[in-house]
Amino acid sequence: MVVPTMDSLPRVPDTHGDTVDEKVFSDLYIRTSWFDAAIALDQIEKGKARGRRSAVYMRSLFQSHLYNLGCSIQKHAGKVLFVAILVLSTFCVGLKSATVHSKVHQLWIQEGGSLEHELAYTQKSLGEMDSSTHQLLIQTPKDMDASILHANTLLAHLDVVSSAINVKVHMYDIEWSLKDMCYSPNIPNFDTHFIEQIFENIIPCAIITPLDCFW
Repeated sequence: MVVPTMDSLPRVPDTHGDTVDEKVFSDLYIRTSWFDAAIALDQIEKGKARGRRSAVYMRSLFQSHLYNLGCSIQKHAGKVLFVAILVLSTFCVGLKSATVHSKVHQLWIQEGGSLEHELAYTQKSLGEMDSSTHQLLIQTPKDMDASILHANTLLAHLDVVSSAINVKVHMYDIEWSLKDMCYSPNIPNFDTHFIEQIFENIIPCAIITPLDCFW
C-alpha cells in the first residue's frame, strides 16, 4: 500500500468526508479568497468572479510560499528544531552581558550629559533607596533656536513646578501627593513616631531646578 505524500494530496477537500471536511468545503465556497486565493484568482481571470485581482494575487502568492514553507518544515522537522534550539541557546549566552535598567530615566537620558551628572550628584549627596525614582520636568522652547533662560520662561517653569507639587490623587481611599514618591533627604530614626511625622512634613522634596540660582 502506497501512502500518499503531501504534494499528491488535493488542496480541495473531499465532499464526502467528515464534519471537518464539510466545514472546510463550505469555507471554500463562502470565503474562497481567504481559504485558497489561487482558486479565487483563477475564477477572476475566467470572468466567473469579481474582485481586486492585485490583492488576490498577492494573497495567493503569500499562501503558496507559506504552504511550501510548512511542507519543508514538516519534512525537515528535526533540522528546524535543532537550529531553533541553537539560536535560542546563543541568545541565552548573550544574556550574561545584557544590562538591565530598572529605572525609566536610564532609558533615554543622554550618557555623559549634564542631566546625568546632576542626578549622580543628587544621589551622592542625598542618598537613594532601591525603590526611589526620579521625576523629571523637561522644558523646551517653541522655537528650537531660542533660549529659555529669561524671565518669562523661568516664571512659567516656577508655575509648572508649583502645580506639580500641589497635585493630589485619591486612590484606594488614600490621598497621594508628590511627597509620597519624591526624593527627600534622609532623617534620623526616632523612637517616637509622632516626631518622625513632623520631620517628614517639614523636610520638603529635593528639587533641582535652575531657579536655585536665584534664591
